[in-house]
Amino acid sequence: MKTLSLVFAGLASLSLVNITYACGGAWAQCGGTGFQGEACCTSGYTCVKQNEWYSQCQPGSSGGSNNNNNNNNNNNNNNNNNNNNNSNNNNNNNGGSSNYPKGSNLQFYTQCKKPMTWAMTYDDGPTEFADAILDLLKQKNIKATFFVLGNMYMNINSPDWSRLVKRMYNEGHVVGSHTFSHNDLTQLSYQQIIDEMKKLEDGVYKAIGKKPAFMRPPYGSGNGNQNVMNALKAAGYTAAINWNVDPMDYSNGGDINYAKQVINQAKGKPIITLNHLKYSGATKDGIIALAKAEIDTMLANGYTPVTMEECLGMSAYQ
Repeated sequence: MKTLSLVFAGLASLSLVNITYACGGAWAQCGGTGFQGEACCTSGYTCVKQNEWYSQCQPGSSGGSNNNNNNNNNNNNNNNNNNNNNSNNNNNNNGGSSNYPKGSNLQFYTQCKKPMTWAMTYDDGPTEFADAILDLLKQKNIKATFFVLGNMYMNINSPDWSRLVKRMYNEGHVVGSHTFSHNDLTQLSYQQIIDEMKKLEDGVYKAIGKKPAFMRPPYGSGNGNQNVMNALKAAGYTAAINWNVDPMDYSNGGDINYAKQVINQAKGKPIITLNHLKYSGATKDGIIALAKAEIDTMLANGYTPVTMEECLGMSAYQ
């Protein structure tokens, strides 16, 4: 009986560790339409609703508990995107030579339009790990979408920034905007948003000769915010792209088991995965291992990898 008690106690302890580990840390996503992770925050943080699509762990009262009023939309599986299900053109997946029509009006997206398609995305690049990820994607024959920044881990004026963005594009990946400095667009004026977008797209244009039409808003915010929507439309953007599967690498150190868990929870839906080219404690080996696990799990689940152009059926560039 003593042995059994110890076993049960050990299992209970492991279970508690897993639940705590899955809760988001500082500034992690903790809810929103289509969110597949744990709707809770670690101790010292509380889950605060930013908008329909995104809730975030912010400093506040004790964490670790569900914040149901912020996460009512988690199981809606992004049905709001059904009205966007126009047929996709099955053209090549080379981001450098788009045959897709240009979008006509800005919309927010969290999933692809066709069943059993999956778009792998990376935020916050370029970084020192970009070459390693690009090497892996080439080896696995996967085309991803990179939402790049101008002044976070690598400055837009550095030779490596341009080299890496050019490599992304030349190897058939889509290059989108994650803004210049990763500010929450809902906290900026109309002109500040325009400036954020223009500074980044000028650098992208110098590197690849095209301006992005796709962007990812920092923190996933801005949907329904008229100021943000108007500014992005005026800047020529046709798609603001969030996600419906978040492995939470930025808050759990790239936990492979957790990534597999949230991927498998979303099985059967069109998927956009959120990944980061750098996060606290990231190593090249860790980022590569997580990417391999995601790719292998998605392919084993029967998904077809697609670029964001194929995912949405529209051109990635203005």
